[in-house]
Amino acid sequence: MGNEKIIVRPDPDLADEATWYLGQLGEYAKNIKEAVFRGDFETVREIGHRVKGSAESFGFDGASDIGRALEQAAKDKDAAAAKAAADRFSDYLRSVELVFE
Repeated sequence: MGNEKIIVRPDPDLADEATWYLGQLGEYAKNIKEAVFRGDFETVREIGHRVKGSAESFGFDGASDIGRALEQAAKDKDAAAAKAAADRFSDYLRSVELVFE
């Protein structure tokens, strides 16, 4: 993803919630990286599932896709795929810019 910005335009009525949720995604990313390092696939699966199911509600469609990949990697107990998805998640979050219109 490099330095390319990912513009996310949440519903203006959800501005506070979307800003909070972006911070929550950052916590999830940190927890996922730690879980991947420990080989804790259950935590990776749980967080991946949570992100998959909730991110689109706030306009973070890319995060939802990554959550799906994390959940599947954890179900498959595929450490390489889990690490790759965790890295994509961190890259995604570094690139996101919230725009409220």
